[in-house]
Amino acid sequence: MSSSSDASTPSTASAASAAAAAPTPLKIAVTDENPVLGRTFTKAAGKFKTKSPGKSVLVLGGTGEVGREVVKHLMASGAFDKVTVFARRPIEYTGANADKLVQKPIDFENEEQLKTEFAGHTHAFSCLGTTRSKSGKDGFYKVDHDYALNAARACKEAGIEHYSIVSSAGANKASRFLYTRAKGEVDSEVLGMGFPRASVFRPAMLECHREESRAVEKLATLMLPLFKLAMPMSVAIPTSTVAWTMVSNAFAPVETPATETFSNADMLEKFQKAKK
Repeated sequence: MSSSSDASTPSTASAASAAAAAPTPLKIAVTDENPVLGRTFTKAAGKFKTKSPGKSVLVLGGTGEVGREVVKHLMASGAFDKVTVFARRPIEYTGANADKLVQKPIDFENEEQLKTEFAGHTHAFSCLGTTRSKSGKDGFYKVDHDYALNAARACKEAGIEHYSIVSSAGANKASRFLYTRAKGEVDSEVLGMGFPRASVFRPAMLECHREESRAVEKLATLMLPLFKLAMPMSVAIPTSTVAWTMVSNAFAPVETPATETFSNADMLEKFQKAKK
């Protein structure tokens, strides 16, 4: 009996350890009130689906602050036949078009796997990102630069028609600061890869409810109303507005520019104009 007990104990411990290490699923729900799409968005989505049937989209970083909003808007739109979310954290989705959602784990260091998994999709949204405080200097650069470019190259080889990526205000490959330099390097390469259409979105401070709030961000949130009074179009933007702009932009006719960059002000103006 003692040997039987000894044999089962490690197995039980391993199972418990695995359960404890498993990431908590992210809950995403689409309702009549959330997200707020508006007539302009809904009309564009309908036209896109009618004129471009059979399209499928993949989302990278779909459990992040912007990514989860992109997923929500894509699912609510119903414009794509399939929405594939590549992420380590699972999603518990409730709402419209649930049958269109596919979830897959991904290894961003395996470019051959990326190319294979991305094949068959027509559109891609890259919302990958971390922070130095969370991942360290090297970890930040690996995710925001290396993984982002690995994914972009794989999308290009897989035949993605329209590649959209979240960058940052101030992105500049010549910047002295690591964050904006890394973002600028990625932007420059993505825009030069030769996608049939590539779109870069550069938001300023993201307004959202964060699961992990750092002290600096909490302070900035408290000061944000004052900053927005002085510079209402350039200081911050809700993550839902970024997602609305990204997804609605994907519905634009194919004769739009092959490469395009949207500033914080551009996104706010596009969203505000649609509400009128």
